[in-house]
Amino acid sequence: MTGAEVFARELRRRGVGFVATLCGHGMDPLDDALEQAGIRLVDVRNEQAAGYIAEATGRLSRRVGVCAVSSGVAHLNAMTGVANAHFDGAPMLLVTGCGPTETMGLGHFQDFDQIGAAQSLCKYARVIDRPERIQQYLHEALSRAMCGRPGPVHLTFPLDIQEAEVTIGAVQVHHPVSEPESLPGPMEINRIASMLAESEHPLIVAGSGLYYDQGERTLEAFSTTFDVPVVVPIWDRGSVLEPMDTFMGVVGSATGGPYLLSDADLILMLGARCDYRVGYLQQPEISDHAAIVRVDSDANELAQGTGAHVTVNASPRAFLSDLRTICEGFVPPKIDWMADARARRDAHRKRVLSEKRPDEGCHALDILEALGKVMTPDTTLVIDGGNIGQWAHQIITDRYPGHWLTCGSSGVVGYGIAGAMAARLLDPDRPVILLSGDGSSTFTISELESATRQGLKFVMVVADDESWGITLTGHERKFGRGITSELGPIDYVMLARSFGALGVRVDSPEGIEAAVREALDAPQPTVIHVPIAKGSPAH
Repeated sequence: MTGAEVFARELRRRGVGFVATLCGHGMDPLDDALEQAGIRLVDVRNEQAAGYIAEATGRLSRRVGVCAVSSGVAHLNAMTGVANAHFDGAPMLLVTGCGPTETMGLGHFQDFDQIGAAQSLCKYARVIDRPERIQQYLHEALSRAMCGRPGPVHLTFPLDIQEAEVTIGAVQVHHPVSEPESLPGPMEINRIASMLAESEHPLIVAGSGLYYDQGERTLEAFSTTFDVPVVVPIWDRGSVLEPMDTFMGVVGSATGGPYLLSDADLILMLGARCDYRVGYLQQPEISDHAAIVRVDSDANELAQGTGAHVTVNASPRAFLSDLRTICEGFVPPKIDWMADARARRDAHRKRVLSEKRPDEGCHALDILEALGKVMTPDTTLVIDGGNIGQWAHQIITDRYPGHWLTCGSSGVVGYGIAGAMAARLLDPDRPVILLSGDGSSTFTISELESATRQGLKFVMVVADDESWGITLTGHERKFGRGITSELGPIDYVMLARSFGALGVRVDSPEGIEAAVREALDAPQPTVIHVPIAKGSPAH
């Protein structure tokens, strides 16, 4: 059995059903082995898309997404997806081919330090340099991708190792029956329960770590039992499965939001990072009287940023479950604070919805209102774009489930088509809607052909204001004009059709809902082009 066959069979045994890829140097033996092992090869036209499919798969499924690309610049192209996974804490594996080990460093075709390029963004990166240890290296990579805070990993797979015969004495890997769960200590729980009992304005910041810990139901039970408001840092993975009246929306948006963080006297950071989205947990974004509790399953995350008054190295889900048990009958619901928080949330949303709309044509709010009528609890919503993304986060304030996908904390744009492809690959029946800005849509627009050819259908709504909208708003406010932030017109209908997709243009608010409903029933990807008025929620 060859090294490539061992690698492919091990991936299959671990439940990997598809690999995003682009053919090229150093890939032939692995591509053949993957296909022979029954793993679907999803080919793309740019390695960026392969990287995005892998990291989006990791974010949506909470399992390691995999992409495989050729050497050299292909590796660097795919690293855009790796960067997104790094920022977001998403599990993914980038496999990169290269020339044979005997000529590495001698200047063979596309010879450069791929490991060095990957190390700053990956939790694990190495060359597979011995065929008998392929299973070991793959086990190490996949384990590191999932342990603690998830993240990207990389393996460079040289051609000679792919083609080598694996000997009988190959290293065998022992697979655990179950994953250990870290539990909080009783002293920590009791101390925090007392802090919650004494607080008047507690606030839960539910980060990606809680989502990866599958803590959605635990969060709902805790927050509704004690009337503790919940916010999610913008672009983190959401843990609000269904409409929840204790959910206040996102914090850290460039276009503002309801002011809660600065008035909280107890902040429970559950799997959330201390960064700009929470004001670095510094004044004036938080009160100097606020007590900060940080809970994370990854001890390294607790050291990130500026610390906390109490840190708990434990499963956020287990922590919240234990805290609820101890607090029942001991901590009264924070009824008055919750009522105040809801009033602030609703007032902010009302202000955003009162934005003046054009007498003719469409506004971003028209698109969001139409999508709100079309979407079901099962709909996967993919949001790609700075300006339309800000509008969406300001309006969608009742829920934030994990099967909705945003750019992630990197703030990347242009991942959306690949993200929608990943969503379709993971679930052939779930409705998938991609809401995209016009600027972000053109980063990887050619992947519409890849999606159409491979039967990966979704609905893509392009909110077209012919600009980098949120940047244009800032430029106009600061300079009185746009500077490199305006774009030219594109006929997205003809563009979509040239790639084999369907294309529809909608120029009136009342036509958006019908167009989306019809597109959901179409057999192939559909692009709905909606020209909109310029302006952002911060305008």
